[in-house]
Amino acid sequence: MYFRITLLFTLISPFVWACDCSWKTIQDSYKLSNIVFYGKHTGTKKSLEVFDYTGNQIVFENFEIIRFYKGLKNENLKEKYTISLKSTAGESCGFKFDSNHYYLVYAHAWNAGNFWEVHQCSRTKEIRNGQFIVPTQPDPEAGKDEQRELMRLAQADSAAADLVVWQKDLTQLKLLHEESQLNLQKQLKKKNSMSIILSTTTLILLIYLLLDFWKKKTKA
Repeated sequence: MYFRITLLFTLISPFVWACDCSWKTIQDSYKLSNIVFYGKHTGTKKSLEVFDYTGNQIVFENFEIIRFYKGLKNENLKEKYTISLKSTAGESCGFKFDSNHYYLVYAHAWNAGNFWEVHQCSRTKEIRNGQFIVPTQPDPEAGKDEQRELMRLAQADSAAADLVVWQKDLTQLKLLHEESQLNLQKQLKKKNSMSIILSTTTLILLIYLLLDFWKKKTKA
């Protein structure tokens, strides 16, 4: 009887603890991720400064970045730029990476955005022989070139960001123009006031001279 119960739990447990993931498109996965990149896994390392809630040192997965699709512009990358993700290898729905293998990584923020981590329900996958074509399987993007799709999304993001910057610059220029117009109006108003004062002073002086001349002429 004991053997049967043990066997039953042994058979059921993989299904109980297995990850229940729903398929997501490349675009949806891109939007839901904080960073997306293609890179080489260079090993794991325990942190001497970061600990989990039990007091254990956090293990980090280290990557050498080849290309960023979200999170950082590629022109800002230095040679052999590296990034570290919190390891989830031992967690339910965690993702296990192998050193010296290449991966397309969709990571989300962890610990209030201070770090990132990856789970099995993301589109994170190993890339072999530079093959980014989505294999034929129950995937809504089957047959697509995932790298090309990601580059398209990244370019759209960049264009949107540039538009925001352009709009901010345009608003700033508009404010500067309005400020310049106000200053010009103030200067013109001041100039007009000075002209009126000068004209009035000149007229008074002229009248005074005429009256003085008239008095002298009358006396004579």
